[in-house]
Amino acid sequence: MKLETMTEKINPQELIESRLQLHYAVQYIAATSAALAEPLPDDSHTSFGWSSVLEAFVGSAIQADQPFQVALEPVSLTLILIDHHNDAIASLPLHGKTMLEGLNWLQQEVYKLGADASKIVFLDYPPNDFPDHPLAHGASFDASQTLALRELTDYYITTDRLLQTIVATNENASAIHIWPHHLDIATLITIPGTKNGHPLTVGVGLSPGDTGYPEPYWYVSPYPYPDTTNLPTLDGQAFWAHPSFW
Repeated sequence: MKLETMTEKINPQELIESRLQLHYAVQYIAATSAALAEPLPDDSHTSFGWSSVLEAFVGSAIQADQPFQVALEPVSLTLILIDHHNDAIASLPLHGKTMLEGLNWLQQEVYKLGADASKIVFLDYPPNDFPDHPLAHGASFDASQTLALRELTDYYITTDRLLQTIVATNENASAIHIWPHHLDIATLITIPGTKNGHPLTVGVGLSPGDTGYPEPYWYVSPYPYPDTTNLPTLDGQAFWAHPSFW
């Protein structure tokens, strides 16, 4: 399998570092959508999707004098503003740039399009629930590990295809979202009924890695969470994990 072959050639630490670079780079998409997109009750306007046409992450549509979306090409960590035809309006390779330099560029370009760019600020996350990194303290982006970034990109491409099939064949599956908080790509399937007053759901998706498990993994997460102690053994490399795993 292609993903397994590539993983063997990549130092796991390089994969983790590239994942952190990517995690910070997508915050420009989330910040713009949070500030300027039509707000939604579940905060899904701050999420983004995968565009197979652009091979990039693409955020919510922003209404302005010239409507636009913010995208990120993940292999080169290039920030792009696109129009409704998916044509580039402006772009900035983030390699060698700090978070603040990227934000200043984004605000200047958004002002040109007729939107109030002063509203664009990075999202705040709960303490100890977002990875710390030198990028948060003035370091510059590093897109030099292209093999690792390509590997991560392939995970999103593969997972998006799998989830598209699930969504197309299950009317109770939500739209596919990539969430800026944990950088996971997932759909949420609602099951009829409740348990202890809670709706029954199953989240299906991919995490690119986190504090519980630093390398990419796929997950199927039922809620409310079942007692895993008496569940049968899973095939392959899958295993039951307690919610604290995340």
